[in-house]
Amino acid sequence: MAPISPPVFALAAAILAAIIIYRAIWTLASPLSKIPNAGFGAAYSRFAWAFPHEYQGTVTIDLPKLHEKLGPLIRIGPAEVSFYSRDTYETVHKVGSKFKKDPRVYGEFIQDGHPALFSLTDPDQHSKRRRIMGQLFSRSKITQLEGLIFAHVDRFVNKIHDSGPAVDLMAAARALEADIISEFSFGKPIQAIDAWADGQELAMVAKNDEKATWMPVLTSFPLACELWEQFAHRLFFATGLRTSYTKGLTENSWKLTLSAAPESESSATSFPNLIRTLVHSGLPSETALSEAKENLGPGTDTTSATLGHILWALAHNPRYQNALYQDLAAVSFATDMKTLEYVPRLQACVKEGIRWAAAAAAMLPRIVPLGGIELHGTFIPEGTVLTSSPIWYLHDKTAFPNPELYDPYRWLTSDGQAMSENALRDRFYIPFSRGANICMGAHFAYLELYLSISQVIRNFHLHPNEPSKPAHVCADLLLGNEDAHSWTPVPLPRRREWVAAVPVDQLKIKMSSRL
Repeated sequence: MAPISPPVFALAAAILAAIIIYRAIWTLASPLSKIPNAGFGAAYSRFAWAFPHEYQGTVTIDLPKLHEKLGPLIRIGPAEVSFYSRDTYETVHKVGSKFKKDPRVYGEFIQDGHPALFSLTDPDQHSKRRRIMGQLFSRSKITQLEGLIFAHVDRFVNKIHDSGPAVDLMAAARALEADIISEFSFGKPIQAIDAWADGQELAMVAKNDEKATWMPVLTSFPLACELWEQFAHRLFFATGLRTSYTKGLTENSWKLTLSAAPESESSATSFPNLIRTLVHSGLPSETALSEAKENLGPGTDTTSATLGHILWALAHNPRYQNALYQDLAAVSFATDMKTLEYVPRLQACVKEGIRWAAAAAAMLPRIVPLGGIELHGTFIPEGTVLTSSPIWYLHDKTAFPNPELYDPYRWLTSDGQAMSENALRDRFYIPFSRGANICMGAHFAYLELYLSISQVIRNFHLHPNEPSKPAHVCADLLLGNEDAHSWTPVPLPRRREWVAAVPVDQLKIKMSSRL
């Protein structure tokens, strides 16, 4: 092979130098140059700061700390700005907002080429799809799913009775939620509870975890990831060898069977399911299947993480457990949403758990519309990506003093008998985002948590797996409730944050039967 001639090398070097100079001038001349950078090189390439932090699962952990030092706007890429401001969040995400979803990110959630609700970037299509899905997710309709959810919770409780006393909460909660969501989405559970009880992990659950942690790579190198998926498929068909990707798809092949004949009335369950409802509403079967598949991962990950964290905190607070048990006994351990959502101690521990666990950790990037916008005294040109995460506001130090501590008395009156009023707290409580893109699964998630926690407390005493260490907190961290001596503040476990928050350590507790 002939060596590269000096003139060609010189030309290539000159072109590279010209690109670097042009990029430097463009970066310095941009209106965004007035905004502080997240770190070295952030203004020149998102690979300098944003991508490494996304890949490590720390971007949504580190950015709020930087915002405290640098202000409400931080530049994390050449044309990408992170913001931390409740007012700005309302501006960007309100109903009728002109800020559209960033297709670079949301495109990676598309299943099989058919955008589902979360990945739809066109506002009109998104609005039409929401109306169709409201048949199942609206508050007035969610009661028709009470029986479906309770059946899985009841089976879950029975499996705990049959198992040893020590329970890994994250694995257990994931199994419960996977069965609930799979039956709701496809009409058939994936038997994750049985697999968990037998000490197994379903490959499709592992595949979902793998894709979540690799999401920064998928959004940054979409072509390379598409080629890898094609290679994995070809490897399987040629040799029978399976990567975790093809193994997960094969294990879950029943979904494809359902999609092949969606007009069929036969189903493994008498309860309504997502894919059948969407097809009957006129959506193509492929689109309905994509909607159901997209629902599986987020619907399992976020609610299970929240449930695991709540049970972990309750295990460190036996007196609250017993008080909650008495409250639930007073309503005959009801299993309907209308009753459970008005049990103050249950509502408080669920809302505080959603706030504290802050499981839906993804950034929600939006594109600045034509004409740009001025924010916090700085002009942001059109086409710029503005991004923030709703979980930051759940841990705001002004709205939620000592936000890293779980304390349901943030929501209760001092005697624990009623929900308290706090306008600032309520304004910053946006776990399901805001506006036209507010999560449709909010009522579904509340119902899952109310039923799961009430039935676990009905059946078990929860204890720490290891003796509790005294909480190293001052008395003023107890939020002023008169019953403070009965509540042990529980610090948030260490975690990484990708699409969902993932604890670094096991959350293991002991459950002893009340019966």
